[in-house]
Amino acid sequence: MGSWLKSIICLIKYDLNQQLFRLLNIVNSNLFIYSYHYLFFRFNIMDGKPLETPALNQPFPWAKQLVESLTPFAPIKSYRKGIRLGLIENDEPVCRLIHSGSIGVHRSSDGLLIVSLPAPGIIGLGVHDAFLVTAETCKISTLTVADMQQHISDNGLWEIAAQHMIVVTNKLYSYSKQLSAPTAYEVIRNQLRELSHEPASLRENVTIERYIRDKTHLSRSSIMKILSELKTGGYIVIKDGRLCEIKHLPAKY
Repeated sequence: MGSWLKSIICLIKYDLNQQLFRLLNIVNSNLFIYSYHYLFFRFNIMDGKPLETPALNQPFPWAKQLVESLTPFAPIKSYRKGIRLGLIENDEPVCRLIHSGSIGVHRSSDGLLIVSLPAPGIIGLGVHDAFLVTAETCKISTLTVADMQQHISDNGLWEIAAQHMIVVTNKLYSYSKQLSAPTAYEVIRNQLRELSHEPASLRENVTIERYIRDKTHLSRSSIMKILSELKTGGYIVIKDGRLCEIKHLPAKY
């Protein structure tokens, strides 16, 4: 326990308490040790270099590696568009492995869309206060968290799992910063950047206004006013309400 406390104090000194608290939520000593190692050496935190903030929907290789490694242990099922899936089944936390298609991850408290997650992806290893909605036909397999952790241990996947969780925690921190942006314009600017990283299949089938309103508490009128002025100023290209191109988004509005 002493080494854990030292790790906690050291991480807080580097202003990484948000990431740390998320790591503690997945409480597994092996995963914490690998996560600690990854934070301090892979990201060079000791040298004072900041963590790179990824786009929330930007894919990373570790999820793909986990999905491929864990596929033999759970049957794959097909789900049509619009199916809601929880992260708790029979009072037990579960993980969802996304093999094809894409899902929306929503906050349980208010249904707010957090992120669109394309395949290959994995959700539920550390976060369970959320639910999923299939955005298109998907192939998904399900494992309990206990089984997932056992398979990770048996197959020597803790380092990959730690790398994956570091990305997840950083994305969640990025998400909280986006929602707490001081102005409506900055919230919209962040969401336009996220939308630009979405797959073409999603961008072509959702209006900018709907995408932003599903992910924020902004009113439709506020969103439309700012989008109209950005379009008039030549900052973005919109056709039939869909985002075609971002030319340039000024830092301030």
